[in-house]
Amino acid sequence: MMPLKVGVIGYGYTGKIHTRAYLSSPGTQLTAIADSRLERLEDLPPGVRVCRSHQELLASDVEAVSICLPTHLHCEVALDALARGKHVLVEKPIAVNLEEARRMLLAAREAGRVLYVGMTHRFYPELREAKKLIDDGAIGSIVACNDCALEHLGFLNVPEWYMKKKLSGGGPAMTSGIHLVDRLRWFTGGEVIMVTGSAANPYFGGDVEDVGQMLLRFRGGISGQVTVAFMREPHPLVCDLQVIGTHGSILVHTWQGYEMWNRDGHQKKVFYTDEAHPVKVQVGVEGEISEFCASIAEARAPWPSAEDNIRSLRVVLAYYQAAETGQAVELGDADAV
Repeated sequence: MMPLKVGVIGYGYTGKIHTRAYLSSPGTQLTAIADSRLERLEDLPPGVRVCRSHQELLASDVEAVSICLPTHLHCEVALDALARGKHVLVEKPIAVNLEEARRMLLAAREAGRVLYVGMTHRFYPELREAKKLIDDGAIGSIVACNDCALEHLGFLNVPEWYMKKKLSGGGPAMTSGIHLVDRLRWFTGGEVIMVTGSAANPYFGGDVEDVGQMLLRFRGGISGQVTVAFMREPHPLVCDLQVIGTHGSILVHTWQGYEMWNRDGHQKKVFYTDEAHPVKVQVGVEGEISEFCASIAEARAPWPSAEDNIRSLRVVLAYYQAAETGQAVELGDADAV
């Protein structure tokens, strides 16, 4: 079988992680990388074509692309790629609003190509094992859940566009919170039917919130809470998911491990030692790229689907509406995209 020819559009922090993942992925051949900032393209892997624009890359013989660009560019570039018959992996969130997300989904359906949204957390071993324990009944039936992400902006060397709503779609509730909403939907197996919450910007006073809380009501009665913050002062990275059940609870410390308490006592498992954070993130990116390429080879829908990601985007956008109006937002048909 001929290798899948792939290209990467955007060669910043995320684009470089995707590049490393493709180079280590069997059955793929990384053939081209595009970035408008030519100084970024000086350290490309041997044999990889340099492209000055995404249009130049799409005119080549690549069959699939990773779009690693600011969120506001996702729709335009994805539509161009799909129109040329390319399969598309786009980094989360899929788009800055539902209209653009739905245009991308429709274009993928019409082109008969895969549209995949990279959700790295679905592939971290600590989360997957905790999910299996819950599915196996280790803590009984879920009654409530909480998720939290606290990030020091200097830790991630956040680009300027992150702090502009028109370009990013929102602050941490969008850029990190969409991961947390996805995790809660994944772990509970249910859809959110009502959202309320608050948002503020006490740290940077910018165009987007830098701290926020969402309160979620799931179909079936489970309640959830999401807390996010872009911290101004130095602060350890916190990304903790707690699931409370009728027979115990599980607390997942992302990029560390998990703890479980139930009738058998306390169980703790550590998955990482002293690896640098980018090494841990690489695990999730390699997982999503493996799933993307497998779905193309097997002519099937990827997991999770683009529709699934749009449902998480609906929740985040409903949260912004609730925070602005001070009123709870009901999602009506929670399965809609």
